[in-house]
Amino acid sequence: MAVSLVLMREDHRSRLVPMVTEFYNIHRRITDSERYVQTDEMSSKCLDDWLAGSREIHCICCDGHLAGFLVLRYGEQRVAWLEEMYVAPEFRGRSTGRSALELVDRMMEGKGILSMYVDVIPRNDGAIRLYVSSGFDHLNMIQLRKNYDRSLDKEEGIEVLGHRLKKF
Repeated sequence: MAVSLVLMREDHRSRLVPMVTEFYNIHRRITDSERYVQTDEMSSKCLDDWLAGSREIHCICCDGHLAGFLVLRYGEQRVAWLEEMYVAPEFRGRSTGRSALELVDRMMEGKGILSMYVDVIPRNDGAIRLYVSSGFDHLNMIQLRKNYDRSLDKEEGIEVLGHRLKKF
């Protein structure tokens, strides 16, 4: 299985839009927020926003087939953010994501990037396992949330640095 990264071209758009839609809807299912549904129209605008915001959108290709995407952003002081990453279900469990991250590592080293950040929803155990096993091993920032709409509250808790919080 050969995995490669290809910068997004306009002819990728029609295949990427449904993947972006699924990416956001997976997050909504993970967080029990299914009442907020991502549409293909919203996803097309999202691609436009990423491109306008100086993001690099890379297609993850596996044996020549579009298997997913990842979005990179570069900042001052030689840091980068892996803002989004999605691997289609039929390519999961085959080291596609891990191979893509290894390619990103080589790309970052070639650009002289000193560190990379990624945000992960605490309920996304699969993504957390992938990122930790791929070398993301420093806790950098904790983002806390306050719900004014109590229907968004969760029951499952997690202990973080001596504090008991609800796991979003």
